[in-house]
Amino acid sequence: MNWDAVGAIAELLGAGAVVLTLIYLAIQLRHNTQAVRAESERGTRVDANSRMYKFIENPKIAELYSKGLRGEEPSSNNRLRFRLLMRTLVHQWSHAFRVGASFLVQNSEIPGVLSTRGGAEYWRLALKGDETNYDEGFVEYI
Repeated sequence: MNWDAVGAIAELLGAGAVVLTLIYLAIQLRHNTQAVRAESERGTRVDANSRMYKFIENPKIAELYSKGLRGEEPSSNNRLRFRLLMRTLVHQWSHAFRVGASFLVQNSEIPGVLSTRGGAEYWRLALKGDETNYDEGFVEYI
C-alpha cells in the first residue's frame, strides 16, 4: 500500500467523523431547544400560579382586581395598584405569547378581562402610553 492510498483512507475517515459530529450536534441542539421551550412554558405557568395564589391569599388584592375590572372609581392609590396589577397580568400574557406558549395565551382569561370596563380602559391607555413595549403580533392577537 502506498502513501497516497493511506492519505485517501485517512481523508475518508476524517470526512466521516465530521459528518457524525454534525449529526450529533444537530441532535443536541434539538434537545436543547426543546428543554429551553419547556423551561419557558414552566416559568410562565409558575408566574400565572403565583399571581393566582396572591389573589387567593390576599382578599384585598382580589377585591381591588374585581372592583378595577368593573370600572369602579377607586382611590388614587388603588387606581395605581390596579394599573400595576393589570400591567403585570398583560406582560405575563405577552411573555407567554412571545415564548411560544400559545396554549397558555389561548386558554387565558384575556377575553374576559379585557372585555370588562376596567380591563378595556387599561388596554386603551396602555396602548396609548409609553409604558408598554408589546410585540406587534401580540397586540394584533389581542
